[in-house]
Amino acid sequence: MIKLFISDLDGTLLGDEHYIKQEDIHSFQWLLNRNVELAIATGRMEHEITEILRRMKLKGHRISQNGAFIYGQNDMLLHSETFTKSSADHVLHNIQEYPMITTISTATDTYTSEYNEWIDIINEQLFHEIIVNPNMAHELGQSIQPSKFTLHGSEEDITHVHQQLVHQFGKTVDIFISHKNVIDIMPPSINKGNSILALLDHLNVKPDEIACIGDSFNDLSMFAVTPNSYAMSTAHPDVQANAHTVVNHVHEAVDDLAHRGLV
Repeated sequence: MIKLFISDLDGTLLGDEHYIKQEDIHSFQWLLNRNVELAIATGRMEHEITEILRRMKLKGHRISQNGAFIYGQNDMLLHSETFTKSSADHVLHNIQEYPMITTISTATDTYTSEYNEWIDIINEQLFHEIIVNPNMAHELGQSIQPSKFTLHGSEEDITHVHQQLVHQFGKTVDIFISHKNVIDIMPPSINKGNSILALLDHLNVKPDEIACIGDSFNDLSMFAVTPNSYAMSTAHPDVQANAHTVVNHVHEAVDDLAHRGLV
């Protein structure tokens, strides 16, 4: 039986302009009434997950920034991971050659070194404003403790640049496409899959006792943890191919679990 349901946010639970379907909220409430706990696993920041849970009037475990931070539903910090100064300097130095917008996230804030019109577009997708700091590079590892580097660009550029980055950095960092316009660069072994395994160890829950749903390449490590994985029908075909079942909405995944007698 399923004891934990894990959902991605953007493109999965969260639609345009931060819209959440009432049917999805009701499905989460239905799960909670059957003692199935909820978790959110996303590339977004901890305070953004907290705001989304507040809007749904629900409690849940939180995996933010692709696993850099893990919080239990009782607000206990279970894990945190940031780049060392030397590794952060190395990453920033090597990604500056790409003609894309670079942002750096810490536990609480997101920074960029200079303002342009794309920053306003990115801000519209966030629950907080990006801080423009011309001294960002010099403050890495000091006043800025980076947990995630993000490259923002056109969909056409993302796949090409992602391949170059993987070749360039190898296994020294974790790199994945978290959105059609976004590449995330994380400390090594920081991904949704490993963070879920850490959460399961804390909860004493087995991988076959969870279900998860997502829509992007940063969800593949999550899909690999459990046989009960769901991909959104809007996901890239390669993402869909790695999930057990493809659905149109989050609540359809919950309905499928019920139909299979797992909740």
